[in-house]
Amino acid sequence: MIGRLRGALAALLAVATLGSACAPSAPAGGGAAVGAEQPQAQAPRGPKNLAIGILREPQGLNEIINFGLTTSGNKQPLLIAHNYLAVRSADQTWIPQLAAELISIERGTWRVNPDGTMDTTWKIRPNVKWHDGTPFTADDLLFSLTVYKDPDIPNNIGNILRAMESAQVVDPQTFAIHWSRIFVTANTAQGLIPMPRHLMEQQYRTDKTNVPNNPILGNQFVGLGPYKLVSWESGVSMNLTRFDDYFLGRPPLDTVTVKFVPDQNVMIASVLAESIDVLLPLGVDLDAVTDIKRRWEGTGNQAFVADTGALRYIMIQHRPDYGRPANGLTNRAVRQAFSHATERATVSEVSQGGFAPAADSWFSPNSALYAEVRASIPQYPYDLARARQLLSQAGWNQATDGELTNAANGDRFEIEIRSSSGVGADRMLNTIADGWKAVGAQVNLNIVPAALSSDPEYRVTFPGAQVTGNIFDMFFTDVLYSKNIAGPENRWGGPNRSAYSNAAADTFSEKLAVTIDPAERIALHKGMVAQVMGDAALVPLFFEQGAVLALKGITGIRGSAENMNTWNMFEWNRD
Repeated sequence: MIGRLRGALAALLAVATLGSACAPSAPAGGGAAVGAEQPQAQAPRGPKNLAIGILREPQGLNEIINFGLTTSGNKQPLLIAHNYLAVRSADQTWIPQLAAELISIERGTWRVNPDGTMDTTWKIRPNVKWHDGTPFTADDLLFSLTVYKDPDIPNNIGNILRAMESAQVVDPQTFAIHWSRIFVTANTAQGLIPMPRHLMEQQYRTDKTNVPNNPILGNQFVGLGPYKLVSWESGVSMNLTRFDDYFLGRPPLDTVTVKFVPDQNVMIASVLAESIDVLLPLGVDLDAVTDIKRRWEGTGNQAFVADTGALRYIMIQHRPDYGRPANGLTNRAVRQAFSHATERATVSEVSQGGFAPAADSWFSPNSALYAEVRASIPQYPYDLARARQLLSQAGWNQATDGELTNAANGDRFEIEIRSSSGVGADRMLNTIADGWKAVGAQVNLNIVPAALSSDPEYRVTFPGAQVTGNIFDMFFTDVLYSKNIAGPENRWGGPNRSAYSNAAADTFSEKLAVTIDPAERIALHKGMVAQVMGDAALVPLFFEQGAVLALKGITGIRGSAENMNTWNMFEWNRD
């Protein structure tokens, strides 16, 4: 597969090079008489237009209540058209955006109370406007939080919303929240993505269950970002234009077009033909980036790899009602066995071209915390003999024909692994399956089409395992917390899609959510990772890297978390 990809890439590059070599050059002197000095008129500057290519189309532009937004790259348009109170920057730290500053204990805007409650006060920058010219105020934040906390409207972040007990508008630029308990990530403003009250309140009062489908959150989006949506042609592109009243000043580009290109070869051909100026993660295989970077050397065109901050891992179905086979991955020993049967280094190699470090937990080897907790992380090196031993303990034996069968009833071990569609998804699943087949499992691969990947019930009721991704702090606040389990009672909207439940892990999660002292937090991280990884609750694969391709003269693109390189879209420019 990689060889075919390189061959296709070489052919595309050869055509591009041939086209450049055959292009006619202008005659010397521009056609003037020999020796004549002709004055050179200054050409007027044309419009600064930028075309961005992404792999998948978003299902909406609000990541709290639009469930089709994932780490597959379809979050990239969010911060072109919108801004948040705070955003995560290239170095994974949080910085204020719409907020005048982050909440702070030192400044008195983040107060921990003796009774274990908490109060936070956000100050909004002055002169922020919605794209229709209406001022953005604290009333918009109160409306948005009211909608997100409404039990009739599914959301992805129930844990933090439950902790925000009440809120009030102090003045148009000041918004205060009272918390029922301490929440150490309150300074990220999670749960406070603004929605325009003046455009959505009427529907919320009369037809609130359809709020997630409001076109104001989709193809008629009205936001606070540097570029405003003009049109959205489903399956093709989004077209945005500069918002002249942007609070940080007039944005540099005249227009931005986001093109949805669900094929890597088409993406590469488009950037080589310069019909697309920038390709953003996730879209281009890292193996292809190596070739393009080598061939572009000296041209000024840019090909680089940026850390996305996301762990790619195998999510395991922990619900006995859905998990198949019975006594399969719902059994701890079986989970440990398949952890040993997963060759992470090879999965990283075929998926990320060797750029991405293999993972043994949700702590990146590149982070400062990893050195502190490494000794507490249970290890599952690739070891088929140990995997077979654990499977035997759980009542699964590999017969002489190689098939893994249940000693009690003779059932075969047949399991499905899913992944959303994307570059290299088939190679990644096949590599995982190779190890699992080696211990006798019958593995069915399922590349989920985009239409189904946005169906919350389908995403939750998978029968075996699925490859997905999350950023570091989601694991101890949301993904592994039993009170966030997605199910019919919350319309499949909780962030704990695997239904993992572990009382000890919950205790660590709850303490991490209220402990601010760094030394105390390290001890809690050690305890939680030992508990969860000892339970083999998930199978870590690698820390995702994202490929960025950009033509000469384009500036401002930086790394990101969750494949949202557009967090600093206002800074992007081109010569």
